[in-house]
Amino acid sequence: MASSKRLGGGVARPRYALIGTALFGALFIAWSSQAELEQVTRAPGKVIALSRTQSVQAPDGGVVREILAREGQSVTRNQLLVRLDEAKARAALTETQGRAAALRAALARLRAEVYGTPLVFPPEVEKYTAFTTNQRQLYNRRREALESEIRALSESERLAARELALVLPLEQSGDISASEVLRLRRAVNEAQAMVTKLRNKYFQDAQAEMAKAEEDLTSVEQVLADRSAQLEHTELRAPTDGVVNLINQTTIGAVLRPGDEIMQVLPTGDDLIVEAKVRSADIGFVRTGLPASIKLDAYDYSIYGSMDGRVHYISPDALVEKTPQGDQAYYRAHILITAKRFKGDKAREVEIQPGMTATVEVITGTNTVLGYLVKPVFKTLSESLVER
Repeated sequence: MASSKRLGGGVARPRYALIGTALFGALFIAWSSQAELEQVTRAPGKVIALSRTQSVQAPDGGVVREILAREGQSVTRNQLLVRLDEAKARAALTETQGRAAALRAALARLRAEVYGTPLVFPPEVEKYTAFTTNQRQLYNRRREALESEIRALSESERLAARELALVLPLEQSGDISASEVLRLRRAVNEAQAMVTKLRNKYFQDAQAEMAKAEEDLTSVEQVLADRSAQLEHTELRAPTDGVVNLINQTTIGAVLRPGDEIMQVLPTGDDLIVEAKVRSADIGFVRTGLPASIKLDAYDYSIYGSMDGRVHYISPDALVEKTPQGDQAYYRAHILITAKRFKGDKAREVEIQPGMTATVEVITGTNTVLGYLVKPVFKTLSESLVER
């Protein structure tokens, strides 16, 4: 009897174990089919300023005369960073200013001639005494020449009219022919017409010269604006508040080509975002508006916590990056930082700066635990069943 009880108890224990295992398995399947986990797409990223790193360039080239900033220095917007030699730019500007002043002085004289007003030069031309003196003398000479010719023609008209007045009584008495009277009348009319023609030619010539001078001045003023900009470009200033990140040229006297970058300024007063590189294989699941978790590589996630973000931008086409493994295609994504979930007192130790690397986890959806477990099985079966 005792041996049969021991035998029955030995058989029952495996049965209970089997039932327990089956029950646990059923509970696990039920739980795993209901429990959901977030699906994420991971991508490496880097913290950048929303307006990106600003480049300080020499638009017109030149010779470096003075460098007033150093790497790591904080600078403010419009702060002078580099001074280039200005001798050539200033000489060109001075020459163009002289040409513009000469044309403005000529225009003042021509307008006085055309409109019959007193000759008055603009204030900015008064300091060019050589130009104003020359134009005033020319104005006086032309006026005197015109008035002299008009006086001569008026005198001829006066004499012809006087002679006509003397012969009119003789015409009535028949002592002079009618043709002679007509000749004298014609002489008076011709003298009057010559005065009118002379005045008209004077004004027409002045108007033509004025139109040409105005056209020339418009061209010179454009050149003047360019020369002024070139002189301003000899002083290179900070485009924004920030920190000098990289100085490419430190040699005084170095010759720069137009467009050469001298240094970079990393913006500090701007919003920060994370620029991530999403693999081509993952881009199908990433779209704008999706939430994301941002973990800074410089601060251990388990100790300091992370930041929340949102996908703001995805490049329309893939970019190619050269790596030791060969060309790698990726899509550029911008992640806006929406919240900082740093832990307790550790939050005060976290200082986010442009250039920091990070891992971005874009939340693309959810899946059950069971789905994660059976996915490799289904994938293997689907691939193996179609092999030849």
